[in-house]
Amino acid sequence: MRGKRLKAHIRALLRLLRPRRRSRESFERLFASFREVLDRNNSALEIITAMGDTLGGDYLFDIQYVKRSYAELSAAMGESLRSFDQLTGGRYPKLADVLSRIDGQVRHVIDDTGPTQAALVVFYEQLTADMTRISGGKNSSLAEVKNAAKLNVPEAFAVTTRAFDLFMEHNRIFEKTASSVGPVHPTGAFLQETQELILHGAMPAELSRAVEKAVKKIKLRCGADCRLAVRSSAGEEDGDFSFAGQFETVLNVPLEPAAVEKAYRKVVASLFSEKAAAYQARLGYDIKQMKMAVACVAMVDAASSGVLYSSDPEGDRSTMVINSTWGLGASIVEGSTDADFFRIRKADGLSLIETRIGAKDTQVVPLAFGGVITVETPQKSKGEPSLTPEQALELARRGLKLEQHFNRPQDIEWAIDRKGNIFILQSRPLRVAEEDVSVARPAATPDARVIMRQQGSVVQKGVATGRVFFVRNDRELAAIPRGAVLVARHDSSHFIRVMTEVSAIITATGTPTSHMAALCREFKIPTVVNAGNAVALLTSGQEITVQVDSDGATVYDGLVRGLVARAERDSARMEDLFEFRRKRYLLRYIAPLNLVDPLRDEFTPQACRTFHDILRFIHEKSVAGLIEGAERVKGGAVKLELPVPAGLMVIDIGGGIDNPAGKSSVTPGQVTSLPLRAIIAGMTQPGLWRSDAVPLRVNDFMASMLRVPDITTESGGRVETNMAVVSREYANISLKFGYHFIILDCFCSEKAKNNHIYFRFAGGATDMTKRSRRLQLLAAILEEYGFAIKTKGDLIVARMANMPQRDAEALLEQMGRLFSYTRQLDAVLNDEVSVERYTRAFLEGNYEAAGAGGGERRESGSR
Repeated sequence: MRGKRLKAHIRALLRLLRPRRRSRESFERLFASFREVLDRNNSALEIITAMGDTLGGDYLFDIQYVKRSYAELSAAMGESLRSFDQLTGGRYPKLADVLSRIDGQVRHVIDDTGPTQAALVVFYEQLTADMTRISGGKNSSLAEVKNAAKLNVPEAFAVTTRAFDLFMEHNRIFEKTASSVGPVHPTGAFLQETQELILHGAMPAELSRAVEKAVKKIKLRCGADCRLAVRSSAGEEDGDFSFAGQFETVLNVPLEPAAVEKAYRKVVASLFSEKAAAYQARLGYDIKQMKMAVACVAMVDAASSGVLYSSDPEGDRSTMVINSTWGLGASIVEGSTDADFFRIRKADGLSLIETRIGAKDTQVVPLAFGGVITVETPQKSKGEPSLTPEQALELARRGLKLEQHFNRPQDIEWAIDRKGNIFILQSRPLRVAEEDVSVARPAATPDARVIMRQQGSVVQKGVATGRVFFVRNDRELAAIPRGAVLVARHDSSHFIRVMTEVSAIITATGTPTSHMAALCREFKIPTVVNAGNAVALLTSGQEITVQVDSDGATVYDGLVRGLVARAERDSARMEDLFEFRRKRYLLRYIAPLNLVDPLRDEFTPQACRTFHDILRFIHEKSVAGLIEGAERVKGGAVKLELPVPAGLMVIDIGGGIDNPAGKSSVTPGQVTSLPLRAIIAGMTQPGLWRSDAVPLRVNDFMASMLRVPDITTESGGRVETNMAVVSREYANISLKFGYHFIILDCFCSEKAKNNHIYFRFAGGATDMTKRSRRLQLLAAILEEYGFAIKTKGDLIVARMANMPQRDAEALLEQMGRLFSYTRQLDAVLNDEVSVERYTRAFLEGNYEAAGAGGGERRESGSR
């Protein structure tokens, strides 16, 4: 008696815990909320598209356009979020915080105001993706490598742009130099005076306390012997433009507040160096508007270090390149050593395809009491590779991960300590040439004498002509004439001072991964390094034509008119102007899509970095909420009479069935739901549906359960049927094929951005091996059609979104065919060969392969 009462209590409890069924009217309200979310998402996306076209193109606009457009976008985002909260019952409260944070960043850009309450010093683990404006580009990207990409980064903290403002105001720097600067082009006197004032300026007490506290904290983490690399992290550094080598880096700084403050002043002062000023002027920046944040990064006791390009900058996206040397990497980025070179192919698993061992005559090493020194490399080490093949491949794996994380090729600085640990020291966007755009050689140049043919390592392709000007030291840069071809033994980031004047650059040594190389690619100056005997072959004042293509540099004596006629010199573009770029800068918080895969665990509100990410999250979770609601709907179902025994009942929530008489059953001709009509067309394709016994092997269990004429099942006298909830543009279908459970949720309309297909399949009646083979088959077919898939055990989930209506209908018809084709297929998938055969048969339209058992040997249930 007690047992019966206990069972009754358990049954009552289970009824309470069971998800409540929704009425049809309740689901109709849910669906209306879903449509509202779609409409408001679309409004926001249309505004984003218009802003992207205007701010990202060559249109003239003023700040009023930006403010007006953003006001519309902000309102649309708020409406979209409110509709989403109604649809999901406020399930994602953190999304509002993310939206508010990004909104604040955009408004700072529009109003040109800085965050007044920002901290003076922030450790990397506290830096988030929306703090670029206070931390600068280098700090922001390196913190993201640590916090989001989860790669090894040294302990580090950022001294923010608020600290810069405080320091400059405390020392009244611009007040004291007001008479010696123009708005964009500063005078030499202004630059020199400003640097002196900064180098001898007093640290505000608040900033000194913040630096001292940070030094103590990093000393506890790394030990008293730790040293710091104090590096620049200007507002837009390592963003669209790299500022490579323009600012000071102070290496091997002792962990003492006074030493760190001195290095900080050096880095800040470098904002006003001649070469940095020239770079800023080239881009149209107002030097008094730039702000300098500073990165303080624990030094790695480097056995080797260097630079990795996650894609070959010459345009071959299928390979990546590594330059490495012994000791610290300063000699590589300054192009002062002949480094080791490694090329890695990305396809079919990473593989090392090319190795060149450089001379590595010198290396940079730390001094005992601070600073670094360049010394001769020990003879034994010169001929030894500074990386093992295993280390090169491990670096490549990390480079590939960063390229995928940032969604673009990366320029990565790295170091390997004496224990073999790899550290990422920098990751910034890499400018890569377009593939297959090598400049064509002239069809015939009978009068052109070739001085040098296909020599050197390509930095930037192109054609140029001019007179040779040798540069032996930086002082000679002041005398270089406009249009000259700069020729030097070594490359140097100081060449930025004349990059607006020269037509091409040729250096005898150097690497394609140096600071100078990065700058040449930015300014599209035809450039080649490691050109060997170029200095000996060329004569000062000699007129030459330089052609740089995939094979290196070819230099012709004199003017080759056929080549020069095709050479196009880049002029200053609108996007290079500071005012244009300042207003366009806000797009980085609006347009990029980083949240791309809803099947990943990282698909969360916290991972949203832009408005586009938020809209993607809202769309995906709205679809999930609609699917969940459709699974619980009941009431008002009619039977769909099909030529196959599918047992399908349909609930119409608006425009999905033409049934004015209110009959209890309808025919396929009365289906007006676009997605359901396409699915039915696929399911009823002749030759797909089978209702006879399925051939089973002896180890398949419950064979008799599959010997049924249709896909309905009986449990305790109750018949479970399949259900579809539809409207004209929507369908949610739940199917049970014996022991296979399927959910298909889809939206099919004229607006491609609204459309989606969600497919979930689980279960099976045979052993796990055969069930996994069915998943292999489904995965192969769905991937062929372009679905993103995720499998776990005997479950597969597939998604696709943003497709034209015609494509959606075609895919849904194929899904219907797939349901019928695979309904009992796992029973005959006896090996991997059969999986491949049945997959190929479906993709080729050979559906009879399943109906005939595909040639599989039939076996009875016993022997």
